[in-house]
Amino acid sequence: MSQSQELESLIPPSKRRSGLQMLLVLAILLMCCCLLLPCLLQVRDGEAWIYSSIGLRNCAMAMRGYHELNGHLPPAVVKDNQGRPLYSWRVLLLPFVVEDNVLYEQFHLNEAWDSPHNLALVEKMPKAYCWPFGGRDELGMTRYQVLVGPGTAFERDGLTFNDFPDGTEYTILVVESDTPVPWTKPVDVKYDPSQALPAFTQHTKPVRLLGKELWRKHGFIAGFADGKTHFIRADTPESTIRALITRNGGEKIGKIE
Repeated sequence: MSQSQELESLIPPSKRRSGLQMLLVLAILLMCCCLLLPCLLQVRDGEAWIYSSIGLRNCAMAMRGYHELNGHLPPAVVKDNQGRPLYSWRVLLLPFVVEDNVLYEQFHLNEAWDSPHNLALVEKMPKAYCWPFGGRDELGMTRYQVLVGPGTAFERDGLTFNDFPDGTEYTILVVESDTPVPWTKPVDVKYDPSQALPAFTQHTKPVRLLGKELWRKHGFIAGFADGKTHFIRADTPESTIRALITRNGGEKIGKIE
């Protein structure tokens, strides 16, 4: 009898069967992972627009909640008594986007976002402001930003929905910027009607017929003042996008996707 056979004979049959069963279970799990991986990758790479749409809708609804409570939209930038910028609207909306106020209460509202105390909270960014799958941007960085500039929803502090003659359903509140920023930092997307359109995060959305995907259309997603989100196709006329960015341009806009 060889040495390996002698060693095997020392292992009780029940334990040998248990070891084989464990190997079989591991093999099945590995096979399932291999089969599911393409589906997971499809969700991550092809259906991210769904999760971005949910995140932007949550931001838009939080802004509406703030408006209902305070009678106006939150300021894009919170400033001190001397007019110096402190932190972002994203901090003010914490009570509306998280289930508890722990993080909001930890934040020193009388200090700037990059004070020693507040800077340590950047890495505690709530899920409401981050990309669902992670790994896309550095910890504490967000792409959810408002548009600031002439005619926008955040042209100046204290605006109400009565200041939206174009209609809340035709005015963008929040977008997914192409450039991430620390979520507490008072930085957003600047809009200048005389300059090129800002860069937004691009997504692809499937076009299906009878359940079968025919092709994918490109575009970006925006959260509107009525609390809804829309997929703005890449082939949308620039004039239409500019009309959606402003709240008081008086343009006639048709149905949005």
